Amino acid sequence: MALNVNAFLNTVASRLRTLPVVILYVTEECNFRCITCSYRKALPGELSLAEIQQLASRLQAFGLKHIAFSGGEPLMRHDFPSICKAFHLNGVKETLLTNGLLLEKRFSEIDRYLTEIVVSLDGADRATHDEIRGVAVFDRIVAGIRKVAKESPHMKVSLRTVVQKTNFRQLPAIVALGQSLGVRHVSFLAPDMATDAFGRRSGKEALDLASVILDPAEVAELRSLLEEMTVTHAEEYRTGFIAQSPEAMAHIAAYFAASQGLGPFPPVSCNAPMVSAVITSTGAMKPCFFLPEMGNVRTSDIDTIANSSSAVATRKSVKACTLDTCRRCVCTLHVSPLSAFLGRF
Repeated sequence: MALNVNAFLNTVASRLRTLPVVILYVTEECNFRCITCSYRKALPGELSLAEIQQLASRLQAFGLKHIAFSGGEPLMRHDFPSICKAFHLNGVKETLLTNGLLLEKRFSEIDRYLTEIVVSLDGADRATHDEIRGVAVFDRIVAGIRKVAKESPHMKVSLRTVVQKTNFRQLPAIVALGQSLGVRHVSFLAPDMATDAFGRRSGKEALDLASVILDPAEVAELRSLLEEMTVTHAEEYRTGFIAQSPEAMAHIAAYFAASQGLGPFPPVSCNAPMVSAVITSTGAMKPCFFLPEMGNVRTSDIDTIANSSSAVATRKSVKACTLDTCRRCVCTLHVSPLSAFLGRF
């Protein structure tokens, strides 16, 4: 096992000596119309294949170990297999974050490159999922997951669900669906309701909080359901099939309660900006999904962006959890100094 001293030093200081994990938005184009997200069309001037190939080399030089492709929907890019190949040549672990609609059609093009596929699935049945996603796609997504399971049993496939008003009662059914599809695990997130992440825009595509957020009675119902699941799904928690602990799942209910003024937001422990960064489809580099950009990879090198005075100040604020965005965060990452030293990314 190769020890990663630079990654360890990242976790105990504010200067970045390496960047082990990057989430790369390859496009903002998406074939869904989700109620929690405004990604629809590709942005003007998105990174070209040549620019991404160059970026892959630059990130490798700065210690990249794990790339997660996000969007929009990454599979909307016709050159996505070539993007994967650029990072594969450098021996980087590759994860695809996808809505799953094009998996059945395009999986054979990318199978050789990927280590993991995370499919966003927001309902246990066609009616619920498609209402949230805005298009009639549930059956095709399930078919794609089954195709992956059949053709590449080695592939790590998981489901990720954004818990919200329309689907929170389906958590046990989503776990059962994941088991029937043979995925490695399922995970659950509360919806981000406080930032402009996920391409949020004003007007017709603004987030409709009333259609997403749980009211006080529903929060109580969710808490009761989660308590029940600690008993009925004890084995799924024990084996990690439900990726979060019962305590972490309870944080989702606490988040909804806090959003209704019924208590504090759950405590946050995050050091994502110390070990990772987000690069948008137009090259902006950000400490995470929810914080402002630090610079652009088209105009500056990685080290300069990562260690600018504003970037260092942001990491100090994240570490101290003084930012309101961090205190309300729904998607945290914490890599311990030991895990960083052992290169567990």
